[in-house]
Amino acid sequence: MNLGIDLHNVRDGGGVSYTSNLLAAFDPERHGFKAIHVYGAAAVLARLPDRPCIVKHSHPLLSRSLPHRLRFLFFRLTAQLRADGCDMLYSPGGLYFGGFRPFATISRNMMPFEPRHWAMYPLLSFDRLRLVLLRWLHTATFRRADGMVFLTEIARRIVGSAMGPAGCSRRSVIAHGVNRQLFGRHGREALPGAVERGDPITLIYPSRLEPYKHQVEVIEAVAMLRREFPRLSVDLCGQANPGYLPQVEAAIARVDPHGAFVRYRGEVPLAQLPDYYEKAHLLVFASSCENLPNTLLEAMSFGVPIVSANRPPMPDLAQTACLYFDPQDVVSIVDSIRQALLDWPGTVGRVQTGLELAQTYSWDRCADQTFAFLRSCHLTGSRTTSSSNT
Repeated sequence: MNLGIDLHNVRDGGGVSYTSNLLAAFDPERHGFKAIHVYGAAAVLARLPDRPCIVKHSHPLLSRSLPHRLRFLFFRLTAQLRADGCDMLYSPGGLYFGGFRPFATISRNMMPFEPRHWAMYPLLSFDRLRLVLLRWLHTATFRRADGMVFLTEIARRIVGSAMGPAGCSRRSVIAHGVNRQLFGRHGREALPGAVERGDPITLIYPSRLEPYKHQVEVIEAVAMLRREFPRLSVDLCGQANPGYLPQVEAAIARVDPHGAFVRYRGEVPLAQLPDYYEKAHLLVFASSCENLPNTLLEAMSFGVPIVSANRPPMPDLAQTACLYFDPQDVVSIVDSIRQALLDWPGTVGRVQTGLELAQTYSWDRCADQTFAFLRSCHLTGSRTTSSSNT
């Protein structure tokens, strides 16, 4: 049995990382698929593992803009899947409107299904329009699918509710793993407490700059904390939403006009993040809308102390490994960071809890569960197709 993977709308970021880790853990004998055929842009395919059991298919249309990629999806992909002998299709991008069956997909983006957060974007903006369209397109795909993968129980509940009773009946919760080659502890010990020593204190917040990530509130909190901890600084790492970046830059100019303690590093390649983690006393994660935050898992696996937003699923994921705060309340952020710094033995103790929790998230486990689920979807989908044709 052969599996096809459609990456027409996967360009970078989490979608590429997810697919790459899944394919690296793929075992033809254990997982029941002879080969996996992957269809995507040449630049995306180049970032995936090179293995004899993984066949990469590029096409000029897949390296062009969305309308061209949709042409490939609607008019070429189905015939290509059949020509390559694929028995099942998996769409990690969450969007599929072709005619190949059976197919399964995954829900990775929570923002289209959390309309209470949409007000953070201007009403007549591309971001707001994009969220509305994604909600409609994802829901249409999820309802047609023969199988649905969710990353967390809260995602299954919220997205499943949006799908309604007519949605796909075969659903499974399968969490991502952690890349331990990059984010294994590798002997890192927690940094010594810096407050009593008067040493510089470094915070890191690695996440895309978006209104619901609340970087502005974190900047204001750090500025307030500088009154107590004058050697405190923060590194912000991540791509920026063009509409939100001016707000972040204005906040930095307001509280730190000389660039003394707030540093925006831009997008930092994943492979370089461990270098920042190694030097950080504390990781701040202030997002108010997440599905399965890889940043939190990676930081726990690396052994970085964490203060986190108290919005789900963060408390379910990290449990007692973090101190929590309201990401929309600057004073709450200040209080959590202050407590973490002043009670350093307690902070170090929470690191051990995080290390233990992170051990349960592996790509081998994710691959085993994902490919087993896809096989079951193929079996059920094939039976449904056969009975509908009789």
